[in-house]
Amino acid sequence: MKVSCLQQNLNRALSIVGRAVASRSNLPVLQNVKISTESEMLVLTATNLDIAITTRIGAQVEQEGAITIPARLLTDFVNSLPDDRIDIESSTDPF
Repeated sequence: MKVSCLQQNLNRALSIVGRAVASRSNLPVLQNVKISTESEMLVLTATNLDIAITTRIGAQVEQEGAITIPARLLTDFVNSLPDDRIDIESSTDPF
């Protein structure tokens, strides 16, 4: 996956889906947010198994894909970035 979006848009989307992230869970994946691409959109989804929240933001998608990442880690990192364009790239190579 390779995508670019604006920091303020990603930050806003993370605050929306963050409401559904499980704070404590026996399933660590419930503390993650799923980031996927859909044409020219970045789709963020989180769930705690009671509710799920999905939101979309505009993005420049160079390569389709999907990943999950710990929501708190991503939110803290995005909050620390300046209001500018963010480039996100993930590899399918595990090493």
